[in-house]
Amino acid sequence: MLSAITAGAAASYVWVVGRTFDQLEAGLQNGVMWFAPAAIIGLAVLRAVSLYLQTVQTNRLALTVMQDLQNAMFAKLVRADFARLQGEPVGSLVSRFTNDITLLRETLIRLTNNLLRDVLQVIATIGWMLWLDWMLTLLVLVVYPLASWPVIRIGQRLRKTSNQAQSQMGAVTSQLEESFSGTRMVKTYGLEEAETERAARSFGDRLRFLLRIAENKARVDPILEAVGGLALAILITVAGLRLTAGESSIGDLMGVLTGVALLASPIRAIGTLNAVVQEGFAVLERVFAVLDEPERVASALDAPALDVPAGAVEFDTVGFAYPDGTPALRGIFLKAEPGRTVALVGPSGSGKSTVLNLLPRLYDPQSGTIRIDGTDIRAVSLASLRSAMALVSQDVTLFDDTVKANIGFGDPGAPDEAIIAAAKAADAHDFIMDLPGGYDAPVGPRGGNLSGGQRQRLSIARAILKDAPILLLDEATSALDTESERRVQAALERLSEGRTCLVIAHRLSTVRNADWIYVMENGEVCEQGRHDELEAAGGLYARLCRMQFGSEET
Repeated sequence: MLSAITAGAAASYVWVVGRTFDQLEAGLQNGVMWFAPAAIIGLAVLRAVSLYLQTVQTNRLALTVMQDLQNAMFAKLVRADFARLQGEPVGSLVSRFTNDITLLRETLIRLTNNLLRDVLQVIATIGWMLWLDWMLTLLVLVVYPLASWPVIRIGQRLRKTSNQAQSQMGAVTSQLEESFSGTRMVKTYGLEEAETERAARSFGDRLRFLLRIAENKARVDPILEAVGGLALAILITVAGLRLTAGESSIGDLMGVLTGVALLASPIRAIGTLNAVVQEGFAVLERVFAVLDEPERVASALDAPALDVPAGAVEFDTVGFAYPDGTPALRGIFLKAEPGRTVALVGPSGSGKSTVLNLLPRLYDPQSGTIRIDGTDIRAVSLASLRSAMALVSQDVTLFDDTVKANIGFGDPGAPDEAIIAAAKAADAHDFIMDLPGGYDAPVGPRGGNLSGGQRQRLSIARAILKDAPILLLDEATSALDTESERRVQAALERLSEGRTCLVIAHRLSTVRNADWIYVMENGEVCEQGRHDELEAAGGLYARLCRMQFGSEET
């Protein structure tokens, strides 16, 4: 409605100018003195008000669409397969929410504001021009379509280039995230110059894409300008002949000329809008590539909740290869009895972490079956499966929130008393109370306000609060100093009591007391047994023990 009012007001200038010159030609100067100013002022006010209201509504619509797409993409990605998230750099993912969505918002605003309004203005203006002098108007309409083909071709090239530019922007964002998050290493190794050069290459690649986009956009206006000039030249020539022959009036001629002048701006806007729309299509392709991507790891239809009466875990001839084809597990068979601690040891790359990733279905195996209390984990809902497990890993994930909030993620909605009790069980209460603000103290981005041992104890407190029957420990103490390791290990022992526990550890001293140990190499279980048995067997486990304990003795 507002677009129609705006377009109609602009097109009415053609009629006002034509009527004004007709009155002047007829000698009605007194009528012109009040009619022309009043009509022009009225049309200007009407157009200004409608433009304002249209702009406000358009921005509200574009921002709402942008928010909905961001929400949809985040909901999709946060539930996406682990392999899919691991396969794309964080910076590239962030770029989809920032650069891509911002460009799409601008496209929507331009499209909504300009397309309908400009098209209506063109139609209304041509209508007035046809009413004044149909022959002159038809001449104009024959010339302008000449520009359509090159403009469309430019838009097609622009769409492809824009898609490449957005992908490259994701790479730039990812590189910046790597450089700033790795500031400590960069400075320690004196890599400032190398990182500056690496960033310059990325910025240069980005510049080349942007220049190609700018060059394509720059071709549109000259084409339209040339076509407009051609149309005006033909119009003046024919109009002169028709005036000489008495077939047209000065009012009609001025009205048509005014129409041509009014057509120039919306036609140019429509022409350049094609380039903007093509950029928007490129963004939409990237957005819907995320939204339409199927989930390979998902709950079965109407899958029941997992019942965990005991917490027994069994891997039955499980085989797995990563998406790139790299084999990780070959016919693995292992068991963890309820309430027992099972350790997985072996060289790096032997498949230990893969075992822990398969249990909560971060990946699905290509062969074999994983069971919990005799139930195939693929036959139950993902939510119930993952609610039965708690994870404590070397890489502690803390969010930029308070201490209380980070512990509370283990059981959203848990009362303060439960959070404090979990912190005490994790040997974290004392240092928390020493923080400014106590449990309300911010942990900082990625827990940067805390030491490694403190972050780990918060992670343990989170796991204690969750109170899951199955516990996954992935190198939980490997990055800690001796004192922090001692305190964290004591907290882990308290956490493990009464739970089925799968432990990955390179420090074999932490798994000596495990109920059972599986030794892995090249994706297979090569040894299994208790610590003393494996050490006496003289195999891989014994060699690992000699390497570690021998170095510790020296």
